[in-house]
Amino acid sequence: MVRVPIFRSLITGSKSTNDEKPQETSEKEQVQPIGTISDKDAILRLEPVPNRKGLLIKIEPPKEPSVKIPHVPCDIVLVIDVSGSMVSAAPVPGESDESNGLSVLDLTKHAALTIIESMNENDRLGIVTFASKAKVLQPLIPMNKENKARSLKNVKSMKPLDATNLWQGLLDGIKLFNTGESSTNVPAIMILTDGMPNHMNPAAGFVPKIRAMGPLPASIHTFGFGYSLRSGLLKSIAEIGGGNYAFIPDAGMIGTVFVHAVANLQSTFATRAVLKLSYTRPLELYETTGPSVDQIVPVFADDSEDSQVELTINLGNLQFGQSRDIFLSTNGLKELEFLNEENPTRALVDAHLTYVKPGDCLKSRKVLESMLSKDADFIPMASNQRSILEYSDLPASEIAYHESRSLICNFISTMFPIGVDGEHGITRGMKNKREDLRTWIDTLPAKNFDDVKNQSLMKDVSADEPQGQVSMAIESKEYFNRWGCHFLPSLLNAHTRQVCNSFKDPGPLQYSTESPLFISCRDALDQIFDNLPAPEPSRHVHARGGRSRGSSTGISMSSYRNSSGVCFAGSTVVALASGRTVQIRKLRRGMKVRTPRGSRRVAMVLKTPVESEILCRVGKVLVTPWHPVSSDGKRWGFPANEADGVVMYTGCIYSVLLERDASSFAHAIRVGDMWGVTLGHGLTTGSDVRAHTFFGDYNAVGKGLLSLPRRAHGIIIGGGVERDEETGLVTSFRQPNK
Repeated sequence: MVRVPIFRSLITGSKSTNDEKPQETSEKEQVQPIGTISDKDAILRLEPVPNRKGLLIKIEPPKEPSVKIPHVPCDIVLVIDVSGSMVSAAPVPGESDESNGLSVLDLTKHAALTIIESMNENDRLGIVTFASKAKVLQPLIPMNKENKARSLKNVKSMKPLDATNLWQGLLDGIKLFNTGESSTNVPAIMILTDGMPNHMNPAAGFVPKIRAMGPLPASIHTFGFGYSLRSGLLKSIAEIGGGNYAFIPDAGMIGTVFVHAVANLQSTFATRAVLKLSYTRPLELYETTGPSVDQIVPVFADDSEDSQVELTINLGNLQFGQSRDIFLSTNGLKELEFLNEENPTRALVDAHLTYVKPGDCLKSRKVLESMLSKDADFIPMASNQRSILEYSDLPASEIAYHESRSLICNFISTMFPIGVDGEHGITRGMKNKREDLRTWIDTLPAKNFDDVKNQSLMKDVSADEPQGQVSMAIESKEYFNRWGCHFLPSLLNAHTRQVCNSFKDPGPLQYSTESPLFISCRDALDQIFDNLPAPEPSRHVHARGGRSRGSSTGISMSSYRNSSGVCFAGSTVVALASGRTVQIRKLRRGMKVRTPRGSRRVAMVLKTPVESEILCRVGKVLVTPWHPVSSDGKRWGFPANEADGVVMYTGCIYSVLLERDASSFAHAIRVGDMWGVTLGHGLTTGSDVRAHTFFGDYNAVGKGLLSLPRRAHGIIIGGGVERDEETGLVTSFRQPNK
């Protein structure tokens, strides 16, 4: 049988080959295993597409757990860079010339606190920091009330030091799993760094040294902040570690990247997933998403022309409600058609899938024990068989989507070849890549379909700013060297593993949209990040006029997860109930407008003067990035995710309050060819995109508007919003500047 490299489990209580104990403590705390999380297994399907010379393999986990749980229990070890560069300023998102005293480490600590607050007594957390030396701040301990307080204290104690010894930090993170108590939780190591490792790097390279360790106890996820990175190394570490790599370009992305990373872990259906395919020559199958350091070379039973072949593919974690779809290219089909007439079994492909489910699953434990034994057998959790010459009955749009996704991954991967040390490098000849891209885009099957998923891929590669990041990343040498060489491997990872890694890019945003658990975990983490007290700035900054300021007063942490704002440009066309249209700046109290629930009257119009405000262009409408909009009045989203472009706007922006109504759908107006939510819609909590504690509260909004200067016909003059000093949340409207 094929020997499949997998991760060592914690269930068996395996120990490290290195006897060194954590630096700070060797204590262990027992974790009580939880019961069965899912009594269902994944469905494995083979979908041949001979006309595209391909084979699509679909792995479909259950949509959600069999039991109601807030999240799947996790064991997370944070490995955080505390080198001197982490004290660098974290600029205010959207304000290039402003600083509020927060450093990169301040925001990283805030993200770590968010993770802690999202955990419960079934989860465990370990913390390692690294500079010139690594330090274990705490071993893996259950997140009960007492240990949470201890973890919060440990995170807050982090201080920037000197060099960047990433290797030692990684080693100590692995040791925490190897020396800790066994667990059936989802294990993960999360590494964040803002620079290049420059101290005590392994001479042979990171990847060979990690590979030589044998099975790892946890998946390794890497996060690179800023533009002074060895992204190729971080990507390779994540690949050999069975995890994900994410690029954090600036402070405004720290929150969303960490939120999505943890939400993916907390919605895990299975870990250590491995797919094995068996088939007969002359058939040849090839992976199409480009090379990675964890790929396994096909194994041939012998040298004969009709030899059996086994292809093994490491998949890592699988999430509830999100399929894993592997599009393989095929070769030898014509010869196989001839041979198949004599022996129909020649065209058969056998597929077997194995994985380990978190929680108390007896079958998973048997699979794991077999994986770890010296004479390991491949025990399948799901199997299927089909002739490669048959035709799939999947919709053409779905096949086009997965083929295009693989083609995009392959195109990006050609820019980052793997060196002899296992580290992704950067290819030369980017000018040729730009020329290739222009003609290659026209060949993508996704271009022929207008559904949301196919179009999301096209937006990734060729749309106008802020989308179309692939073409923009290689548009110039300056763009590629500054951010494209870091962003593209991150996007490649998201599409290869089908994970949503931020709120930003259209393609990855399609992943886990049908996973209730992922959505609830992400929304809960969003709320925690925004609602935690803002961190105390560690950097000394000066306000205008020379006055020193160093407190967190007025800092909104939501701006470090995303932007804010709920207004339209004054020229926005609004549909009246009569069928006529009028610019939003001309709306007056008592005018009847069209809503999804019919005609409703305008109560007040908020007019706010702005200068150089970032607005998104959606069709012919200019709107602030996070003002919920909808094409059908039922499903809501943010302009930032649908924008055709962005502009810097100076003038007045407008928000509308309609007459009171119990239905949230009666609080939206028709702007251009879409719906825009209005103030006081009634949704203050929950996962609905429109929900907001202040803007959704009709009474609070009305009271706030009445405190502002008023003009005739219900026009209110505003000056922005006021935020809570501790939480940073919007509490009311700000008086205009006099």
